[in-house]
Amino acid sequence: MPSDEDKDPCEVCIDQLATTIPSGGFDGVHQNCQRCGEFKLSGTASSVMRQGLGNKRRTLLSGWIRNQNRLGSVPMITTENLKKILATPLPSVIERANALLGEAVLGLKGLGDTFNINEPRFLAVTYSSTIQDVNYLLGILRDQGHAKAKTLGGDCEILPGGYIRLDELKGRSSTSANGFVAMSFHAGLNEIYSNGFQVGILEAGYEPVRMDQLEHINRIDDEIINQINSSKFIIADFTGHRGGVYFEAGYALGIGLPVFWTCNKSEMADLHFDIRQFNCIDWETPEELAKRLKVRLEAVLGHGPRSSS
Repeated sequence: MPSDEDKDPCEVCIDQLATTIPSGGFDGVHQNCQRCGEFKLSGTASSVMRQGLGNKRRTLLSGWIRNQNRLGSVPMITTENLKKILATPLPSVIERANALLGEAVLGLKGLGDTFNINEPRFLAVTYSSTIQDVNYLLGILRDQGHAKAKTLGGDCEILPGGYIRLDELKGRSSTSANGFVAMSFHAGLNEIYSNGFQVGILEAGYEPVRMDQLEHINRIDDEIINQINSSKFIIADFTGHRGGVYFEAGYALGIGLPVFWTCNKSEMADLHFDIRQFNCIDWETPEELAKRLKVRLEAVLGHGPRSSS
């Protein structure tokens, strides 16, 4: 584990030291922070943030990154999607309390194990500026019989009612704000995701999900199925004609999830004939994709719960 001497201040929350990961030619910063989690920040977005970003906006960004990590993605923050992230409203108090509960269970080895509420990750996942805010949310969980403090040092435990609540939350796909993006993870499409899919989904008021670490598959992985099951909709982009996209779109159709079909305009002629019957967004630039995707999502699903409008 790197020592503090090998770490740098986190570019997002600035109050924690973060491990800076070699970028490999990437024009930006790749960090892993105990509070925010792992993220990539483009050089231009980093410059914008250094010009001045208040504590409330850094708290919002930190929470968004941590949530993306929990959904299986290491987000790329650019100047374009940074604006959209910072324009999203703060989750409701009950959503923040539920997020605390969901984070608390991670890493526990068994029922009755304790977690420490003072760990920096709880600040991020609950979109809190101070530990006092986190403790207030813990008080809500205590009053509901879901979790409680055990020691003055911050040790807490999840109560039986909390585990029941976690099971209930797992089955709430109908009220989910998540949009699962099935696409090729070719490096040449990174900008399309960051400034196209991600921006369009955020502007429509939903939360983008992409399983970056599961790029190479030859079967429907359990984790992908779990993520699709907990999503409100799926976006299937056939640029590059990745076999996994066909699997994921087919599974989503089978369980009745709305599927939004997209493909680079230059590759539309190569679509499988079964896909051509659907109303596909044929995009050429990230900006065009973001705009058309937002309109399509809002027309079919309405404004999402994360909408700033």
